[in-house]
Amino acid sequence: MPTIRRFLDIFLGTSCSLLLLSMVGVLCWQVISRYVFNDPSTYTEELLRLGLVWLSLLGAAYSAGRGSHMAIDLLRDLSRGRFRTFLKLLVPISFIIFSVYVLIIGGLHSMQISSKQLTAVLQLPMSSFYAALPVCGVLLILYAILNLIDVIKTPANEAPVDDIEKSLNMGE
Repeated sequence: MPTIRRFLDIFLGTSCSLLLLSMVGVLCWQVISRYVFNDPSTYTEELLRLGLVWLSLLGAAYSAGRGSHMAIDLLRDLSRGRFRTFLKLLVPISFIIFSVYVLIIGGLHSMQISSKQLTAVLQLPMSSFYAALPVCGVLLILYAILNLIDVIKTPANEAPVDDIEKSLNMGE
């Protein structure tokens, strides 16, 4: 399982980094073409919008897989035993349910509805925007399954270790 997680982390981290780098390049070209050449580029805004949709959703999957998503930890950190394990299981199970119904099923439905629509400038199918939803849903499910396996493998009475403690212990 660690190899699957490592592969997903490297793949998503690299994809997000390259996408962000290309978006910065497109944005620089937009500014240069507008203010230096006095001839604004027509396609850059649509490319940036498409990149932002994909970067946001791929980044959401990446952060959920790394456990750095937004969460309220107070109740989980104060609890012990089986209730703590239940709370730790609740997040990945919620991700799976959300991913299946909203991202995958809803995303595929949105892709089907928008498949005949084209963007104004680039003439790309609008489904290329909505395709990010099911892709992100599948990635979230993969990460949630890996996180569920990690929770099941760890003992219920193990004390919580946050990121700050981990970084302090690594320096020893």
